[in-house]
Amino acid sequence: MALLKGVLLSLCCFLSTSAQDAVTVNCGDDMITVGVELNFFGLPLDPNRLSLGSCPVSSVQESNRIAFFSYGKLDCRFMRMITSNISYMNNMVYEPTQRDGFYQTPFVAPVLCIYNKPSAWLPPVFSPALGDAAGMGKLEFSMKIMNDDFSAPRVSNLFFLGSPIQISASVNPQSHMPLILYMEECLAASTAELSASSQTYPLITNHGCFVDGRTANSRFLPRIQTSEIRVSIQAFKFTQDDSAVFIHCQILAWDPAQLQDPTKKACSFNMQTKNWELLDNPDQSTSVCGCCNSVCTARRRRDTDDGLRRTAVLGPLRIASREQSTNCDDPLDQDEDLSLALLLIVATLLVMAVLGALSLGYYFCVWKSGRAGPKTNYDLLVSPQKS
Repeated sequence: MALLKGVLLSLCCFLSTSAQDAVTVNCGDDMITVGVELNFFGLPLDPNRLSLGSCPVSSVQESNRIAFFSYGKLDCRFMRMITSNISYMNNMVYEPTQRDGFYQTPFVAPVLCIYNKPSAWLPPVFSPALGDAAGMGKLEFSMKIMNDDFSAPRVSNLFFLGSPIQISASVNPQSHMPLILYMEECLAASTAELSASSQTYPLITNHGCFVDGRTANSRFLPRIQTSEIRVSIQAFKFTQDDSAVFIHCQILAWDPAQLQDPTKKACSFNMQTKNWELLDNPDQSTSVCGCCNSVCTARRRRDTDDGLRRTAVLGPLRIASREQSTNCDDPLDQDEDLSLALLLIVATLLVMAVLGALSLGYYFCVWKSGRAGPKTNYDLLVSPQKS
C-alpha cells in the first residue's frame, strides 16, 4: 500500500513538473498567446477542460494537436504587477472530469509576461489632467457610490459578493457649453494610491470598453443626462484576504457634437450575444465598439488634444460573502435596526404617558366627587359625634 502511494505521488509530481514543458508563451505588444500540447506525454487532453484565468481556449490546431489562447493583456483576469518592469501573470489550468479516469490529473502552469517600463510611465488612470479645455472653462467633476436607485449617495461601504456597486460620475458645466461625460479607464486596486505593491484588476479599459462585463454582470447604465454617466459593477473577491478595495477611474468631458469616435465611447459587453454595445447610439456599436477586441485609436489627430480629463478614487470598499453577514453586519442595516428600536421605545413611552395621564385624571375626578358628595353610612358610623 505504501509502495502504491509512493508511485502515485511520484506520478503527480512528475506531471506537475512537466506541465510547464507542455506550455509555450508568446508575449506580444498587445496580445498574449499561450499554446498547450494536447498530447501530454501520450495522454490526450480535452481542450474544453483547459482555461487561462477566466478565458477558454481560442482555437485548436488539429494537425499538431495544440490548443491556443490568444487574448489581450487586460483580458482573462491577468494580474498586473508594476516594479522596475511591468509583469502580467496568470495561470493555465487543466481540470479533468471524473470520467477521464485515474490517468489524468489536474495541473497548473504559470503564465508570465514581462515588459520594459518606460522611464516616464504612469498608470493610465493617473494621467494628469490636460488643463482647461477651449470653450469649457472651469469644470466641477464628482464621482460617488450611490444606492440602488441612484436617489442618494450610499451610506455603507460594505457590499456582498455578486451585489451591484452603483457608481455615478458627473460634471457640472455651469454656464458653459453642453458636455457629455465618459469613463475612459477604471480599475480596482488594493491601495488608494497605485504603486509597485498594488494589486490591480481592470474594469474599464481601451477608452471606454467595459471589459469586466465579459465575465460579470457589469455594464454602463442608461443615461439620465449627458453630463452624467452611471455604471454598475458586480462585486467580486478582489484579494485573497479581506483587504479594502479602491476604484480608480479616469473620466473625460467631451463635446457631444463630436461623437462616433472610438476613443470617445461607452461600450458594454452583452454576454448573451457576445457583442459590444454602444451606450449612446446602439446602431453605431459595430463601427465604434469593434476596436474593444484590439486597440482603440482616434480617427483624427486633433481629437486627442481636446476634452478635459480628471481622475477620481472611491473607497475603501469592503467585499464580503453572505456567510460573513452575521459577523460583519452592514452599518446601514445597523442604523436601520437602531432607528426601529428607538421608534419602538418612543412609541411605548408615549402610550405609557397617555395611559398614565388618563389614570390620574380618572382618580382625581373620583376623589373630588367623593369630597363634595354626601357621606356614606360607613362615614356616619365612624365620624366623631359632636357634643
